[in-house]
Amino acid sequence: MGSNISYEGEAAFPEKLPDFFIRSFCPPGGIVYDPFGGTGTTLAVAIKMRRKFICSDIRESQIELMKRRIRQARYRKGFQAI
Repeated sequence: MGSNISYEGEAAFPEKLPDFFIRSFCPPGGIVYDPFGGTGTTLAVAIKMRRKFICSDIRESQIELMKRRIRQARYRKGFQAI
């Protein structure tokens, strides 16, 4: 899945899934939007691919997971943590 954080959500999926779509439909420098951000798998892949991203979710618990996933992905990529 790419991260243990994925297993804390309801609908975990492998990073290969958003990787395919980001490579196919979002050019370098583009913006990835995930309206159902969940545990942040899509945004983690966007960070790895150096794309900008916008993620949202109506559940506060998922927002917290996304924040953790952003910090983890940026740390792994060598960006300064937020």
